[in-house]
Amino acid sequence: MPKPKLRPKGSLNSLNAYARYSAIAIQMGVVIAGSIIGGIKLDQWLELKFPVFTVILSMLGVSAAIYLLIRTVSKKQ
Repeated sequence: MPKPKLRPKGSLNSLNAYARYSAIAIQMGVVIAGSIIGGIKLDQWLELKFPVFTVILSMLGVSAAIYLLIRTVSKKQ
C-alpha cells in the first residue's frame, strides 16, 4: 500500500501567514477607506469649502489602522 504524500511542514505555515497578513491588510484598507468616506460625506453635509473633516478623519483612520496592525501582530507572536 503506498504511503500518502505529506505536505512539507513549512507550506502550511506560510499559507497561514499569508492569510493572516492578507486579512490585516484588508482590515487596514477598510478602516482607512471608511474614515475617508465618512469625512467626505460629513464635509458635503456641512457644505464646508475646505475639507476639514476629511483631513482629520483620514489621519485618524491611518492612525487607527496602524494601531490595529501593531496590536494584531504583537498578539500573534
